[in-house]
Amino acid sequence: MKKEDNLHKFLFVGVLVLLGILLFNSFFVFSIGSKLDAKIGEAKEIAKPAKIEIIKLKSSCTDCFDVDEIIDVLKESGLEITDEKTLQSNSKEAIEIINKYNIEKLPVVVLKGEIEKTSIQNFKQVDDALVFDNIVPPYQDATTKKIVGKVSSIILSDNNCDDCVDFSSSILALKQNGMFFAKEEEFDFSSSKAKEFINKFDIEKLPALFLSKDINAYPSIAQNLEQLASETSGYYVIESDAPYVEAKSGKIRGLITLTMIDDSSCTECYDVEIHKQILARMGLAVDKENKIDVNSGEGQQLKEKYDIEKVPTTILSGDVEVYEGFKAVWQQVGTVEDDGAYIFRKIEALGQGIVHKDLTTGEVVGNTNIQSQ
Repeated sequence: MKKEDNLHKFLFVGVLVLLGILLFNSFFVFSIGSKLDAKIGEAKEIAKPAKIEIIKLKSSCTDCFDVDEIIDVLKESGLEITDEKTLQSNSKEAIEIINKYNIEKLPVVVLKGEIEKTSIQNFKQVDDALVFDNIVPPYQDATTKKIVGKVSSIILSDNNCDDCVDFSSSILALKQNGMFFAKEEEFDFSSSKAKEFINKFDIEKLPALFLSKDINAYPSIAQNLEQLASETSGYYVIESDAPYVEAKSGKIRGLITLTMIDDSSCTECYDVEIHKQILARMGLAVDKENKIDVNSGEGQQLKEKYDIEKVPTTILSGDVEVYEGFKAVWQQVGTVEDDGAYIFRKIEALGQGIVHKDLTTGEVVGNTNIQSQ
């Protein structure tokens, strides 16, 4: 009987252990299931589109940045738009929003609601709202109500100077870089209006470009322009570099005559016309050009007059001195004669081994395998 009692006890304990294991497993599975359900619920909630209220603060500026395009994109982005309203910038509610979220530019879009569930490009979070932060000029200053970024331009031109800078193309380039022009004017230098500006602003060189200080609303552009312009009486003023027209006399300055001297017998010599490209890159305006063979009568006269020892070469004459800094550069490659002629002498400056002819020896010098550029 004792063996049977022990067996019964063993079976009883075994049953209790099994019941304990079953109870533990049930609790464990229930616990995991509850957590999993919670995670699934969270995932479903996150997957739901954010509920957003759109608030548009208008401005009185008809040419200003169009935030309606931003609103259209928001509506197509999958957000759940719970409400949308438009406020005049001078309304009480708009003023409260401007003050609360430190809004500086109008018009603007403000988003409220489940902003923590979304991240939208060009919007920054301010307290409990997302505020559009990429407004480009022109815009309305939210505090002063002044319209910012509407630029006015005035060009004083001289149609007789074909080689002078065309500031109209400069205006076009500024427009392509995002600058807004509200007003554009151009006056020929002979007009009374042009003379008024010339006298008032002491303009010496034409054409001249006047840009209103509204360009300060475009910091990256203004920074570059300020290096070229003088600032006076509400304008940034840019006067032409050479070639230009003297405002007082009407004389065109900076026109150059280029004389190219080569040797027709030297077929291996570099092409003298590459000097035209070099001068163009340096900003010199070649008004006239001549090409002379050194073996001709005129070529021999120039050879003797300027003691030319190497060809091909060039002679610059005319209004060269108005190109500021050019003379200092030229000293590295040539000479300036008593009559003002600029003679190119250091042919090696064009490249090591470049082929040319030494007129003192009659020999062709340089590496004939090197192509002229």
